[in-house]
Amino acid sequence: MNLQKINWKIYFKSAVAAKPDIFFKVFNTWIPDSPEIFVDVADYRHVHDGPLVLLAGHYVDYALDHTDRRLGFLSGQKGGIQGDLAERIQSSLLEFLKAAQRLEKDPAFGGKLDFATNELLFIANDRALAPNTSATFSEIKPILYKILSRIFESKELNMEHLPNPKQRFSVKITCKQESDLKQMIDRLS
Repeated sequence: MNLQKINWKIYFKSAVAAKPDIFFKVFNTWIPDSPEIFVDVADYRHVHDGPLVLLAGHYVDYALDHTDRRLGFLSGQKGGIQGDLAERIQSSLLEFLKAAQRLEKDPAFGGKLDFATNELLFIANDRALAPNTSATFSEIKPILYKILSRIFESKELNMEHLPNPKQRFSVKITCKQESDLKQMIDRLS
């Protein structure tokens, strides 16, 4: 499967510090001097059940996202990832975790931005290559498990396919143990 459009979402433990105005300002600081070519920051608070603030780039987008009424940080890889499917998934996850860590450390949030590191959402943003079916889940599940078991270091890793035919292929990943982002990045690197 030549999947390139890979999305990841991590949720906040508390949404207190996840203010759209702060994300808008912080995302604007990411535009200059970035290896990614970022185009613009957009305020989408008027959109129901979707991104609130979007940092648009050539190869990846980042968002403060409120899809399904769950506030979190979302990345959307658009392409240009090298390697086989496992390498592309791992690479996209690693870059996503690094971006989340960058947000967590940003002084604009006053040290109060806190991610729930025991839950992730994987989304294949390509309905033609990855239809939301059990067959797609059967193909991707062993790859996800191999990668995610490294960062969670737990046998209590759970992956649940969210089979809504009206939605993109999605897998909810949970683990009883939490890790900090640095540990997760180190285990994946």
